[in-house]
Amino acid sequence: MRLLLLLVVLGLELTLVCVHAEAKTSLIGKNFNPQKIQGKWHSILLASDKREMIEEHGSMRDFVEYIRLLDNSSLALKLHTIVDGECTELYLVCDKTEEDGVYIIYNEYNRFTVLDTDYADYIITHLRHIKNGETFQLMKLYGRKPKLSSNIKKKFGDLCQKHGIVKENILDLTEAACSISCGNKLDLVPECILIHTLQITVSRPKLEEWLEPPGG
Repeated sequence: MRLLLLLVVLGLELTLVCVHAEAKTSLIGKNFNPQKIQGKWHSILLASDKREMIEEHGSMRDFVEYIRLLDNSSLALKLHTIVDGECTELYLVCDKTEEDGVYIIYNEYNRFTVLDTDYADYIITHLRHIKNGETFQLMKLYGRKPKLSSNIKKKFGDLCQKHGIVKENILDLTEAACSISCGNKLDLVPECILIHTLQITVSRPKLEEWLEPPGG
């Protein structure tokens, strides 16, 4: 009986520790203002617990161009990636949840969280994808300018570590070819929006909101 009680107590303590750790990594809270993250961004660092997914030619290696807020409070991101040696545009829509800074991509198995931002210089995001019992994590550091301070990069590294992503799995994208060659274009959106990475199609009504980039 004493052993059973001890196991129950230890289980409760472990749960509290996990909740506390998760809360500490979510720095946004109720003060998050999605309006302020709109505009042009640059990909700085990319990290994952599955490094092969973000290395060159990896299926989750992409570069941000801009973020905007849709009328339904969803976040819309314009990205670039390399497909068959060509720079290809991607369009990603993240649907808002009841939690501040937390979004769903396509379904509840793709949870996208804005972990931290100061709006003026940087933003740190976290994507958790669960499929067939397996979990994949993707973390990104975006900057308003192509370069960020070492302090901000260290903050990103610390958050990666808290989510179980090792330092060796953090990649610097500032000198990557796609980021340099096509990451600064701002143009119109094609007839349909296809999210290449997660195979998500966005309906036509949302398309009209993409005709001009933020501030365009």
